[in-house]
Amino acid sequence: MLSLRESVTIIVFAVITLLISPFALAATTHNITLTAETLPNGQIAYAMAGNEAVIPGPTLFVKEGDTVHVSLTNNTSNTVGFKVPDLAQSGSGQINPGKTKSYKIKANKTGSFVYHGNSNGKELLGLFGAIIVDKAHGPIDSYVNGDGSIIPVKANDIDKHFVLFMVGSTFWGTEIIPDVAHQKPLWANPNPGAVENDIVRFHILSIGPGHTFHLHAHRWLKTGTSEVIDTKLLEEGIDTHSFTIKAGAGVGPGHWQYHCHLIAHMEAGMHGSFIVDPAGGDGASLVGASPYGNILLGTKPNEPGVVTFEVSDEPASWFRSARGDAIVELSKPSAAGSPLQGADIKTRSLEVISPGSSVNFIMSDTNGAHTISSLLWPTGAQHMPFDQTSAYRGGGFVTLHTPGLYVFTCKVHPYMFGAVIVDDPDTEGLDLGNPQSNYTIDLVTGIKNLPTSSDLAVRLLKTFFIATAPDNWQDYSSGQWNVTFPNLPLITSGGVVNLSALLNINGQALSVGPAPQKFGVGEVWINTQFEKTAGKYKPGTSTVVDATTWTVKRKVALPQINNNNPHNMWSNRDQSVIYQTQWFDNKFSMIERETGKLIKNITVGYSPSHVVTIPTTDDITIAINGENGISVIPAGTTQVTKMMPTQDHGHISANPHGHWISADGSKIVTPNINTHDIGIYGASGGIHARTPTGNNAPGAHPIAIGMMPDSSKIYAANLLHHTLTVLNGETGALIKTINLIADYNPITGAFTDGDENNDPEAYGILPIQSPVSPDGKAVVIASTGGQIVIVDTATDKIVKSLPCDPGCHGANFGAKQGGGYYAYVTTKFGNRLTVVDIDPNGDGDISKAEIAGYVSLVDNAGTAKDDMVSGLPGFGGQGVLAVPNVYNGWVQNLPAYWKEGLTTAQQNPIGD
Repeated sequence: MLSLRESVTIIVFAVITLLISPFALAATTHNITLTAETLPNGQIAYAMAGNEAVIPGPTLFVKEGDTVHVSLTNNTSNTVGFKVPDLAQSGSGQINPGKTKSYKIKANKTGSFVYHGNSNGKELLGLFGAIIVDKAHGPIDSYVNGDGSIIPVKANDIDKHFVLFMVGSTFWGTEIIPDVAHQKPLWANPNPGAVENDIVRFHILSIGPGHTFHLHAHRWLKTGTSEVIDTKLLEEGIDTHSFTIKAGAGVGPGHWQYHCHLIAHMEAGMHGSFIVDPAGGDGASLVGASPYGNILLGTKPNEPGVVTFEVSDEPASWFRSARGDAIVELSKPSAAGSPLQGADIKTRSLEVISPGSSVNFIMSDTNGAHTISSLLWPTGAQHMPFDQTSAYRGGGFVTLHTPGLYVFTCKVHPYMFGAVIVDDPDTEGLDLGNPQSNYTIDLVTGIKNLPTSSDLAVRLLKTFFIATAPDNWQDYSSGQWNVTFPNLPLITSGGVVNLSALLNINGQALSVGPAPQKFGVGEVWINTQFEKTAGKYKPGTSTVVDATTWTVKRKVALPQINNNNPHNMWSNRDQSVIYQTQWFDNKFSMIERETGKLIKNITVGYSPSHVVTIPTTDDITIAINGENGISVIPAGTTQVTKMMPTQDHGHISANPHGHWISADGSKIVTPNINTHDIGIYGASGGIHARTPTGNNAPGAHPIAIGMMPDSSKIYAANLLHHTLTVLNGETGALIKTINLIADYNPITGAFTDGDENNDPEAYGILPIQSPVSPDGKAVVIASTGGQIVIVDTATDKIVKSLPCDPGCHGANFGAKQGGGYYAYVTTKFGNRLTVVDIDPNGDGDISKAEIAGYVSLVDNAGTAKDDMVSGLPGFGGQGVLAVPNVYNGWVQNLPAYWKEGLTTAQQNPIGD
């Protein structure tokens, strides 16, 4: 008698044989049992009748007119489904974990069709497969012979099928040999193989962003025509294309590259080789990276593995490991029996793999455009730095060979972090740098051979483990800040050390601190970009502080539009409307200031960052950070009429971020993060000047502009170069580069006076927003390393730095009651507003600048709300806007109501 296992194996073999056999003409109904499973790397996939789950899922071969009954059991923790968008289907909807549901599909037309999980982006993690519907009789396709003749093909002529899914920036493949009823997973970015003159049928399917498939040296027929092609465009969403070739026809054996023909997708790793062996060869395919392979907790250590990061809009989990939740749980002290027990890994953005395994990035949970770009890597590492010249909605794929730490970011959203440690199994701890170079790393800024035990390396590690773990954020409503880092052994340039001990920060009591003694004028709007509310699944609110009482008067969540990561704001001329960008989306919102009600939600372009009006016209300009231009909405209207390019046609995108406009409205100035320069443009378009920043250092990453009130000088903060570039406002010529860390020794962490300002601890690491005060006396720089830097514009020297909470980000000026100005400074990973008085004595000496006080950004009983705060209260401080707008060029256009609250000097900040 056969065992139960043997019986199941025979049944499974029989089902697969029926589905892929060219002789199964009589079968009209197919009963398929599938399960949805979670793979070791956290991706999810379909499996057939108890077999191993595979990506893509099992390929189903049927004939036109057949019916397929699918029974699907959900063994994952997600809701899943089964949907074939282009075939007739009955039965739909999602399946909760542990449940089973049936679906019925009618093969009512021929072609290749996608089936997928219909699960809000989770299908991009691997829950997809193909149904191939062939004609019931006669040839199913034709191929182009070496002499150019067209040869018809029947099903039993096919030697091999290759199913290749184009997903994100990765190919996922399956090899199918009809004669032996065999489906072999080829996994990620494989090299399919055949023997010369084999008849091979490719099924190219795409799900998500569109792609262009190209195979070198081979040609085929455009579907349904006699037109010969070698490239096929697959449209956005779901698209498919099948074609047949004779391997090596007219060209012979070789390694023939296949890839997406879009340059950005190719450089992101979307390519492989079609290997054609000469007659007598085995035609074997080379399998790509497997979710079961050689990764932390992988089940098949002899195979190259792949870990996957979901690119997400979720706070702290912007590059979220597909199994991040599981790793966090397995590393808790209570996780008895886990190999990670006690490691206490709080971040979901860290992965560990072995040399030769790969990293896959997929944009499955974001509405924005991103790049996958290296921030740091082991010295001498292959394929580094990894970068994409254009932001797009796709992903990336890279194989890592050299042991050490790799940190990836998005150039558009540079605090997005994902880290991978490639660990040499023969070393004592996890490798933090390259063992061949004494455990050093290189940075995208041009720093090379940085010891991993250096002060700068330790600071960068702390930044990562704070930014990606909300448990480590400074919550002033809790009364205590307890930062904990993973309990993991590391090998650094200084020897073996525990990560927790290396980064240790002792717990400290937290209090919001005193509010400023003097009140401000009007309101302060803060984009608390990470704050969550109950009525939407995307994060972000605007928090409105009453500057005359220092209390939170309103929270604006806009649940009706699923307001997504609001980033920066401006107001119209009479201050009645707040303009707000949604940085991880393609939307821009107009909000009624007095009530917080939505006026209009407008599509403007991917990842809009900053908004500024032209002072002379009140037209709205929006920096489209994920693209290459400034979108313009004329005053009083609600529609984009044009996008002014920030880079010449045919050149790589500039990706502008925090722009500014001259007081006379004639110039728009942008920091171009992708081209590392400052662009000066006419208000109606046209490039006036382009000036490189950061002394031409690689990866300077200019991110925000400040401008003197008379437009005589332009200031640009260079995030990764830790500098402030000073330009001539008229010509754009470089005047000076201010090194914000001249006093800092990155190896020892010691401070000495290196910039002749007699203050050895006046410095700023990772500068971001850098406005010039309305009276032109000072530049205030929010530095994400935890400093507020004050620069005297008369000397262009740092005169002071003040402490700031982790993730110091936004800065902007507002009027102080009785005269003078406050600089309002926000932080991403703390939930209070810092108020800086740049001239507390009113004597013009800005070296006496001080913190005037703090304001909690947590809502209270008196706070008006359009949705209930459900998590991360008051966190994610990014853009900040004081109302009324008191900058030169704008303040003069205020209505009388607002001018009455300002002094004569504030109404005309640069005098007559």
